[in-house]
Amino acid sequence: MPSETRVRQQFVDHRAEFDRFVTLLARNGISSYTVIGSDGTVESGAHGGLHARAVPEYRRLEQAIGAKLVTVGDDGSVEFALWGSGCAIRSDSYMGIVHVPRDHPEARPGLAPTVVPSLESDRLPQENGDVETGLYLVPIEPEWYVYRYEYQE
Repeated sequence: MPSETRVRQQFVDHRAEFDRFVTLLARNGISSYTVIGSDGTVESGAHGGLHARAVPEYRRLEQAIGAKLVTVGDDGSVEFALWGSGCAIRSDSYMGIVHVPRDHPEARPGLAPTVVPSLESDRLPQENGDVETGLYLVPIEPEWYVYRYEYQE
């Protein structure tokens, strides 16, 4: 994972694109579980009601930001995964920027975020020699956070 400083700099360098993406999602009525791939393909409707469509503006903004994946939560939060990897059969580890609307304090339903002073591995809770499963946030400014998501199998 990159340093927290590098992720913050990515936010500073592309602040206008982050804001534009959140505004565009709201304007397009995307406020519940939706995944947007790096190619701008939108998959929405969790639990079997999935439909997909490509949105060129989303692809352009993701490329400008450097996002691998954008996920809109059921609470309206928007996670921009800038680094990381994961899949269904192994542990997940992602780091990026998350926008959490003021009226939705939980960034991922079912997994309450933990606000921490640093995202460095040695400063986060440990379990079996790895960072403990959790969603960790460091505030940047109101509604914006650097995040690290860890899921240990």
